[in-house]
Amino acid sequence: MAKLCITKSLCGIVFLLSVYVIEGKECNEGLPWVTTHCRGEVAQGNCWVACQQRHGMDVKASCRDIIGIPTQICWCTWPC
Repeated sequence: MAKLCITKSLCGIVFLLSVYVIEGKECNEGLPWVTTHCRGEVAQGNCWVACQQRHGMDVKASCRDIIGIPTQICWCTWPC
C-alpha cells in the first residue's frame, strides 16, 4: 500500500478505500493493494481470491476506476 502513496491526497484516498462502505443492503470494500487484471469492470484472478478470503463465497469481485489512482482497483461487494 505504501507504494501507492505518491502524495498526501493519494494516501488519503487509499486509506478511505480500505474502509467498508454500506450502500443499501450491500457492503463494499476496495482493495488497492491487490494486483488486479481487468477486462472492463470484470475482475479476474487475484481479485476474486482476495475478496473470497476476506468476505466468503457470496462475494462479487469487480474493477473500479478511482480518480487519482492510475490503474483500476479490486472492488469487493457482498451481502451485509
